[in-house]
Amino acid sequence: MKRILQLILALSMLASFASAAQSYPTKPVRIIVPYPPGGPVDTLARELAAATSTALGQPFLVEPRPGANGVLGTSFVAGAAPDGYTLLLGAVGAHINVPALSAKPPYDGIKEFAPIVMTIIAPNVLVTGPNLKVGNLQQFIDLAKAKAGAITIASAGSGGSTHIAGEIFQDKARVKLTHVPYKGGAPAATDLVGGHVDSAFLGVSLVMPHVKAGRMRGLAVASKARSQSMPDVPTFEELGIRDFVAGTWYGLLAPAGTSPAIVQSIYSAVARHIGQASVRARLEGAGLEIFLLDPSAFLAFMHEQKSDMAKVIKSAGIKLEQ
Repeated sequence: MKRILQLILALSMLASFASAAQSYPTKPVRIIVPYPPGGPVDTLARELAAATSTALGQPFLVEPRPGANGVLGTSFVAGAAPDGYTLLLGAVGAHINVPALSAKPPYDGIKEFAPIVMTIIAPNVLVTGPNLKVGNLQQFIDLAKAKAGAITIASAGSGGSTHIAGEIFQDKARVKLTHVPYKGGAPAATDLVGGHVDSAFLGVSLVMPHVKAGRMRGLAVASKARSQSMPDVPTFEELGIRDFVAGTWYGLLAPAGTSPAIVQSIYSAVARHIGQASVRARLEGAGLEIFLLDPSAFLAFMHEQKSDMAKVIKSAGIKLEQ
């Protein structure tokens, strides 16, 4: 009798999941972007919005809610109804780094969300602007040692992946730089080109056009292999700085408690879209590297990153700047 009741319960749950998937969505869906417009996350958000709108038959609308290195938009979605109508295009900074670095974290970063699909991974690259007349990484390190604390290094925000990359670099290269956090990668890149800061750690997709145009110099990329978008820029590993991999990921998430059927419906639409050769070529041409994970793999990846970040913080003595 107990097994029969369990079977009936399981079948009823499957029926409810199927019903949710068939009826969703019945109205427009918001994709919250917790970072300023103009960067790679904005490009990806609009790509995903177009894909899900076409596949699921309702408008998916991109809504920027920037602030506090992604915390404002991320917190907003964490508190939203788990009905599939408020989604988040999240990134490692707000979900992993900020909770790990904060004395009083604004949220856990994982527990409040139902991961849907991880889409992109983007390595960070060390670049210099017109202020510094250095031709390679070793010259930059030598100059930084000769002028301890005098060289500025910009990031896309305090606690984000580009800030973390800069701190790890200083620890590994044994140099002291002055960190200048910005409210997003785009304004940091603008100020670097304008000569207001000396150097920066930023995402490959953001700096690629500037490096190709000669407005920035790419010194090294923090990835295991050279970026397909910037094949002439060596990795830190090649230049003698070992085990230096730093970057960000972008993925779509919903509030915790969202129906698994809705999550799977959105995942399937995104996976089909990104699987198209023309879409992959367009994203990779913009400097974004495809790294597709389904909901369960995405969740496992986030937990692994949270553990890894704790080790990095302890090793490098990183603190979140207020």
